[in-house]
Amino acid sequence: MKNFAKLLVMALVVTLFASLFVFSASAAAKTPAGFDPNTLKPSSDAVIFIKDAERDPVTGAMTGTIEGDGTGKTPDNPLRPTEHPNYDATASSPKKYLQTAFYQATEELKETGGTIVFVGPVTLGINESYGSSATNRDVLTAEFGKSNKVIKFTSVYNGVDYRQTADAKLIIEKPAHVGVLGSSIWDDITVVTEEERMFWFDEYATLIGPGFQCVPNDENQEGVAAHYLSLNMGHRYQKRSNENPTLVVKGGTFNRIWGANWGITANYPVKNSTVNITLEGTTRVLGMITGSCSSTKLDFGGNVTITINGGTYTECDIFGVGPTGLTNADGRVTIKINDGIFKDLFSIAEVQPEHTNNAPAVSVLDLSGFKGEKIQMAYILDVMETFKEVKLPAGVTEQELADLLAAVPPETDAPVTDAPVTDAPATDAPATDAPATQKPATQKPATTPAPTDNGEEGGEFPTAIVIIAAVAVVAIAAVVVVIVLKKKKAAK
Repeated sequence: MKNFAKLLVMALVVTLFASLFVFSASAAAKTPAGFDPNTLKPSSDAVIFIKDAERDPVTGAMTGTIEGDGTGKTPDNPLRPTEHPNYDATASSPKKYLQTAFYQATEELKETGGTIVFVGPVTLGINESYGSSATNRDVLTAEFGKSNKVIKFTSVYNGVDYRQTADAKLIIEKPAHVGVLGSSIWDDITVVTEEERMFWFDEYATLIGPGFQCVPNDENQEGVAAHYLSLNMGHRYQKRSNENPTLVVKGGTFNRIWGANWGITANYPVKNSTVNITLEGTTRVLGMITGSCSSTKLDFGGNVTITINGGTYTECDIFGVGPTGLTNADGRVTIKINDGIFKDLFSIAEVQPEHTNNAPAVSVLDLSGFKGEKIQMAYILDVMETFKEVKLPAGVTEQELADLLAAVPPETDAPVTDAPVTDAPATDAPATDAPATQKPATQKPATTPAPTDNGEEGGEFPTAIVIIAAVAVVAIAAVVVVIVLKKKKAAK
């Protein structure tokens, strides 16, 4: 009997430790290792429709009212936000996002998951965000990831494309960035930005579908990197460890995509994380792809895999690891490219130049499964830097690709021709009092400096002075990198 009791006690102890291990393992990472975002789907059939009421064209404040009963249950009855019980208008930095239909829709779905349908324009800007910075504040969703639920955000539902019928779109204005606190799907929706704004996904598995569109609000800035949305798999101002941020992007044009935290202070490092980013379809990146943190202040430790199955990556940099390198000495970086357009790619490297901390112990540029035109592989190798291993398709050699590149006719500017000389007397243009104007030239940068942190009060945010100094350092560093890369490319 005593032996049985001892065995029973031992069994209970083992069970207790096992249960603690299971809990800690499940709680350690929001995205399970090896999870495929392609399998994401809304966790329920629940649907909420949202749009803005009419807005004042000057202040941006909503002056109209939402039609219908305000329940959000049908397109004709979009959600009418109510006074949120946690909103404190007297706070030094009121959480204005609590008052939005965008937040309240995610709050309604946080225990069930479901679909949020934009049936008209929705603006998230200074009137809807939280913080005190003039450049970086936040609009958050409810924390639906705590319930392991999935929410889809779209403008197409039940056969109706509200982008076509009601000008549905999500407009993100300075200083707002959008923090999505749960696994999500974004598809068949248009995001409009004036300058680079951010979606950050807090390590939750995320799927950006083929119908996702990003456009600048000024058509004259089309194709200029700094005017497009960026995607970040980390958090704005929290430490992270033992995470598996996983992102699949099938469409949309972006400035930057990176796999871990962003900000300007060293207070929010990332440790022991495994980043997985997959880009394909009609995805286009204009600025930079980085598997880790993009800030010169944020340390990163872990491993990175970037897979490119298609898309366009011209005038873009691809770095396995960002400017702080790796805090671990055994890090692995794999960049696997199976297809895509890479003409005029600026650079591709295991780690960003002049990095701090460690370079990856193992780094692989894997082109062995490339299915596109061989010349695209030649463009990649032409700007490749510092990979410890390069894999090519069977039967393809580096010399063959170099010969293909050498055979490409050089691009030349249109010849300059002098105007024919005539005997007609020169005449001065009539004088006017109107001042001469000239449209400022715009330049598409290879990289853009990381946005500053939001500088909010309360101890977990940096002061404005730190922000200004850090931004200056980041901007100088970015310019140096751009100049070095462009000189290197010109030399070739």
